[in-house]
Amino acid sequence: RLGMSLGINNLGSQKSCSYSCVYCQLGITSHKTMCRKSIFEPKNLLKNVVEHINKLNPNNLPDYLTLVANGEPTLDVNLGEEIHQLKKTGIPVALITNSTLFDMADLRESAMEADWVSVKVDSVDEAAWRKINRPYIWLDLDKILNGLSLFAKQFRGELHTETMLVEAYNNSKDTIKNTASFIAGLSPESAYLSVPTRPPPIKGIQAVSESRLMKAWTPLSKKRTFVTSRS
Repeated sequence: RLGMSLGINNLGSQKSCSYSCVYCQLGITSHKTMCRKSIFEPKNLLKNVVEHINKLNPNNLPDYLTLVANGEPTLDVNLGEEIHQLKKTGIPVALITNSTLFDMADLRESAMEADWVSVKVDSVDEAAWRKINRPYIWLDLDKILNGLSLFAKQFRGELHTETMLVEAYNNSKDTIKNTASFIAGLSPESAYLSVPTRPPPIKGIQAVSESRLMKAWTPLSKKRTFVTSRS
């Protein structure tokens, strides 16, 4: 979806996230938090990225520099400045986020610096959301969804959504219908439906079957352009 992307981890070696999703390929979150802090000096991050780019074939440079991190990249308080610095390379900057901190106005302002943003919306139903994403205790789903709506109205880059479907977690008819309605209101460029294929941290996690995926895709596609993928 991003062509050839250079992933950038702006959180360091320890996984830090506001979620501990049942399907996460990085395993259980050892440091679950919603507290933003400074990890790297933005100019030093740019320096390291430029050094890496300079080692590449100039005819085969990345299509995007992607802030994806070892956890949730928006936990980095320097996010906006880092995106600003990275754009000096002339390469578009993408941000892949679980969107949990979008109720914060300063975070939304920072994310707007990016050229391409993907936000996670696994479910808009409280019970399903808590079951599949296992959020930090003080997170509020209504605030997250409101923040996403505000961001979508103001963002001038490419906005995409991603929904991971897990059997018996968030694939009921009503849950999918409600999720589709919310995503349609964001008017994203595309909305990705994913199923887990990499080893999850929780036993018994299963991707929805092909038939169930198609049943989910049908009503969703009527709301918005959805794309199926594996993750």
